[in-house]
Amino acid sequence: MTDTEDRYHYALVRRAIETLDAAGGANVALEDLAAEVNLSAAHFQRVFSRWAGVSPKKFQHYLALGHAKALLDDRFTTLETAHAVGLSGPGRLHDLFVKWDAMSPGEYASGGSDLTILWGWFESPFGPAEVEDVPRHTVSKEVRKAAVRRIVRRELRRRLLQERRLGRRLGWSADGGPISQAGHGRAGARAEQGKRKSKNTKVKEARRLAR
Repeated sequence: MTDTEDRYHYALVRRAIETLDAAGGANVALEDLAAEVNLSAAHFQRVFSRWAGVSPKKFQHYLALGHAKALLDDRFTTLETAHAVGLSGPGRLHDLFVKWDAMSPGEYASGGSDLTILWGWFESPFGPAEVEDVPRHTVSKEVRKAAVRRIVRRELRRRLLQERRLGRRLGWSADGGPISQAGHGRAGARAEQGKRKSKNTKVKEARRLAR
């Protein structure tokens, strides 16, 4: 992609974000956003996701959540807040808060009083990381901490696997050294297997002649 295309797409995404921001948290259809910048819906989705890091739908969820928080801070009711951000009712507002903030609108409005937040420090590929979790069910603290540890370990394994796959594609072994041509890929594995079979055959023939 050229610099000219980058500047063009940047300007399009900027216009789209300004349109979403001006909507005040209300939902804007993907087709309407795409038409605003003269792109097809599919093309706009790809361009927006590349530059914003999230899809237009998720971006609107973040904006709606932020607008809802501001309204709740101003003592709006959950019903008034839900309608103001384009949701059908308090139930949808509840789902929005639980999905992105792991707490209900009422818990947010109360300043998190009586809200239990589990947290801890865990090793990550980027160094120590603080992980927080809000229990949505009545379970022991030990169970919740164990669940958080499992999530962190699973994420670390996933990232380690990605790094190993990337290393193989770049031609480097796990210890940072180059992978030999003989041992690289399926062709290398088949060559090594053929060498072992040939050696075993010669040994058997030598033993037969020695009898």
